[in-house]
Amino acid sequence: MYQHENGLFTTNLLEKIREKFLYVDWDPYTGQRIYFEASGGSLRLKSVLDTMARETALPDELFRYNPASDHAVAIMLKGIEDVKLFVGAKDGYIISTNSATHAMARVINAITAHVPGKNIVTTQLEHPAVLSATKYFAELRGLEWRVAPIDKESSSVPPEAILNLIDKDTSLLAFQHASNQTGAINDVKYIVQEARRIKPDLHVLVDAVQYAPHAHIDVEDLGVDAYAFGPYKAYCVKGIGFAYISERVAKLPHLKLIGKPETDWVLGSPAPQPFACWSAVIDYLCWLGNHFTSSTNRREQLIAAKKAITKHMQALLHLILNGDEDVPGLEKLNHVRVCGMKGGLNRRLCIFLFQLEGMTATEAMNRYNREFHIRLAARVRDSYSKYPLEGLGWEDAVRLSAAHYNTPEEVKAFLKATTALKI
Repeated sequence: MYQHENGLFTTNLLEKIREKFLYVDWDPYTGQRIYFEASGGSLRLKSVLDTMARETALPDELFRYNPASDHAVAIMLKGIEDVKLFVGAKDGYIISTNSATHAMARVINAITAHVPGKNIVTTQLEHPAVLSATKYFAELRGLEWRVAPIDKESSSVPPEAILNLIDKDTSLLAFQHASNQTGAINDVKYIVQEARRIKPDLHVLVDAVQYAPHAHIDVEDLGVDAYAFGPYKAYCVKGIGFAYISERVAKLPHLKLIGKPETDWVLGSPAPQPFACWSAVIDYLCWLGNHFTSSTNRREQLIAAKKAITKHMQALLHLILNGDEDVPGLEKLNHVRVCGMKGGLNRRLCIFLFQLEGMTATEAMNRYNREFHIRLAARVRDSYSKYPLEGLGWEDAVRLSAAHYNTPEEVKAFLKATTALKI
């Protein structure tokens, strides 16, 4: 068995997992530290960095019909197929840009420019990748920008709040699969199905940047038109973003090079190296999945890995909130306020906001860092967190964001530090 009854990976497997990552418990600037900042950018796989160095050393351009160029084309095409494998895409297209934010902006631009409608629907809990782009193109094209509010008790946006804003004149629904602030997971399939009862041909874009590294994905089952994620949040490198787009989105008029096919979204010559790095991530996830399935099918291995990751992270979240016989959880600490968790933990990533009594988020973050060598993020009302914090009624908050390489021992160190951080 590679997973305990409570969902945590076994100690032996977790050690093997952590051996595959760089700087898992230290960095070259501060030495030993605990990293709970996966939402800002995950730890990198050693194999990814090895791949990047190897492929970057080759100068050959794509489609020059020599062996080195053919290799560059092959690793790019394999990377695209591995994105399809990751999201479960049988049809549609994969587009790559310099970030997931960029990919979503291009899709939102194309939809709002060429799909008739009078409004766009999104939510208050969104990352600015969705909020900023939907607001900008709504204003540019004279569309009403409709924003579904946050429910404070659950720190999520209820499906009904989204569905109540959709009508026959909605050109686009854009929302997150999971919140990068509170970890709340949206029931995408249900929301899409119910939204299309209101408008059958509704276009739907999903921001999966936070969800994609941690849970199972099947875009065919979800029925979305666009599904975007950033590899650097999923153990890979920065500098590229991927999005699945449906056939009908791919055919919408969009900026492209003259003479290219109707469904081509490539601008310029893509660097093949990040595609190869993404394939290294898929190889790692298949290795992990092999501990939970006997199947040799890479898609089934991916699914097994993601389901095991989900169980481990939910177990970590349960430990953080409830503690154990050794250390009290956050729910038992009177000087700690955690964002609303109404509805249970089964639809949560191990990402959440909290406050410490008598301290600003920045002060708390600095004390965790300085006194306990624990990396967390301070969320303030800036361009990244303004709308979610306003929806929660908070001025600021500390964010903890874990990944499957984090351990229960690291969680207990965080809880002990939090217990000690009283004014």
